[in-house]
Amino acid sequence: MINTIIFDLDGTLVDSLEDLANTVNILLNKRGYPTHELDQYRYFVGNGVIKLIERALPQEHKDEVMVLKQEFDEKYSLNCLNKTNAYPGVNELLEKLKKLGFNLAVVTNKPQEHAIKITKTLFPGYFKYVFGNSMRHPKKPDPCLTNLVINLFDVKKNEVIYIGDSDVDIQTAKNAKVKSIGVAWGFRGARELKDSGADYVVDQADEILEVIDDWSK
Repeated sequence: MINTIIFDLDGTLVDSLEDLANTVNILLNKRGYPTHELDQYRYFVGNGVIKLIERALPQEHKDEVMVLKQEFDEKYSLNCLNKTNAYPGVNELLEKLKKLGFNLAVVTNKPQEHAIKITKTLFPGYFKYVFGNSMRHPKKPDPCLTNLVINLFDVKKNEVIYIGDSDVDIQTAKNAKVKSIGVAWGFRGARELKDSGADYVVDQADEILEVIDDWSK
């Protein structure tokens, strides 16, 4: 019986791509470096801010990652909710899951402070735990934080589903030895999720309840 749902954040619960892209492009433009189209950022995100900046920087300026990282954190904290919104059907899904008594949590590679700010603003009262990237824990696909959530809820791994939009998320679920659902509406699309071995891939938020019902029979 499934009783615990752990979500990725960016590309899964929220469409945050424009705010992420705009913040990085501002930093690049400030230095006279080439900026990138919004769609390119779909393949820059997913492995944390440092990797995002590294991918966006010109090859000859990769050594400036940590300088831009500090500026990014300051600027993004002010702008992370400018264009970021929940995907269609997500709030309704969370409300149904909450009423049904599921344990709900977020595990993301987004920095902890930004993850908490976004979830508290857009999804108040839904998540018992929100864990983002910090110096204390390795990033996904390492299963450390996913396992921490499982331990905190004191549930068995066969009672848990991890939901995300990228190969990083599916690999996280595999590493944690839990079931996975890939969401095709996110940054990477259905093909990457299927190729990564997601147990299910859904196109709409309400399909997640159907998958949970199937697994709970």
